[in-house]
Order: sequence, then C-alpha cells, then structure tokens
Amino acid sequence: MNKFIGPIAIFTLLCTATQASLSIGLSLLYDNNDLGSEVGFAPNLGWQLSDNDYFNHTLEAEVAFLGIEGTKGGHTFDGSSTPLLLNYRLNWNANDVFGLYSGVGLGFSSNKMKTTGAAEKKSTDFAWQFQLGTRLTFAESYNFNLGYRHLSAGEADAKVDGGHNIIDLGFRYVF
Repeated sequence: MNKFIGPIAIFTLLCTATQASLSIGLSLLYDNNDLGSEVGFAPNLGWQLSDNDYFNHTLEAEVAFLGIEGTKGGHTFDGSSTPLLLNYRLNWNANDVFGLYSGVGLGFSSNKMKTTGAAEKKSTDFAWQFQLGTRLTFAESYNFNLGYRHLSAGEADAKVDGGHNIIDLGFRYVF
C-alpha cells in the first residue's frame, strides 16, 4: 500500500493544481464519405487538465460507431468502422456561454466491409482525426457543440477510402 501513496498524492496534487474536471459526452455524427451519407454515434469520456478564463486543455477517450454503405464502380458496399481514439482538445472561451475548440486524436479502428460477390473483409488500422468547432454552455455544466472533423479510419477495402468528413453535433456534461 505504501508504494501507491506517492503516485496517488502526486495525481491528487496535479488534479488540484490544474483544476481538473470530468466530462461525459455523446456526439451524433453526419458522415459524408465517398459512398454516400451516414449517421453514426461517438460517446466519449474526457478529463479537463486546466481551467482558466480563456483556455482549457482536455484529454478524452472516444469510441465512434460509423456505418459505411453505398455503390461505387458497379459494386455495392456495406460495412462499418469503429475507431477508438485518444483526443487532445484545446478550448478557447470567449465568454461564459460561447467558445471555440480544436483538437487532434490518435488511435486505431476496427473496420468491416462486405462487397457484392466477395467475402467480408476485416482489418484493424491506425486512425487519426482533427476537429474544429464551437461550443455553447448553459447552466455551467451543460455544453452543446457543433463542429467539423476529418477522421481517417484506415481501409477495410482497397476500393473504398477510409477518410470521413463529419459534421459533429454533440452534448457534454461536465462534473
């Protein structure tokens, strides 16, 4: 037990010094990829590292669920992508209600793709994303965000690009 006291004390001190907070969020993703448009979901759990009047730094874990289907080159595709990402987000707070954010994320994605006349292909690939958006805060702990993200989730099929251009509409609760 004594060997855990030091790391716990350092962690507690860092959290107190950085005014950390925990957030839970859910985003509804409208994805316009080269096969067509799809709707997906991205739940996330974040840890705010600093809190001051103008800038906040946030780390969050996110898992997204994206459907991919459509027709390209005479072939019909039906698949899914499930990226798991660790995101860093920089939030700029212009005032108590309105803010802007930008962020990057790294991780991996589990992809499945079924093509007409072929067996289902599965792959696990490196995934990354960048985000830009705006945030509206009400009642101190509740945030809505509207943003854009580009997510590169790898390719389960060589004929289908794994890049996704996504409009992100989200809700976040900060403890």
